[in-house]
Amino acid sequence: MTTMDLRVGNKYRIGRKIGSGSFGDIYLGTNIISGEEIAIKLESVKAKHPQLEYEARVYKSLAGGVGIPFVRWFGTECDYNAMVLDLLGPSLEDLFNFCNRKFSLKTVLLL
Repeated sequence: MTTMDLRVGNKYRIGRKIGSGSFGDIYLGTNIISGEEIAIKLESVKAKHPQLEYEARVYKSLAGGVGIPFVRWFGTECDYNAMVLDLLGPSLEDLFNFCNRKFSLKTVLLL
């Protein structure tokens, strides 16, 4: 999937890739109405064991908890299940890079 002005949920523009995992990719996105940055998680509809819908339901049931992102939209666009959620801040990978790819023992134990 290319990111040339692709949208999900009619109002969320997909930007650069900011992460990936075994169940899909995460992109920085923008609400084209408000300009607010959000996260967009995509999973192929052809995934052998789709997880994104379940993940969206779990987030919705935990809504309001500290550190739990608010799910703004979930649905299917083209060949992808998509979940739009709050962008909480830098990823663990971002912080690791900021620390020259070295965490102290204390930091590791606090994780």
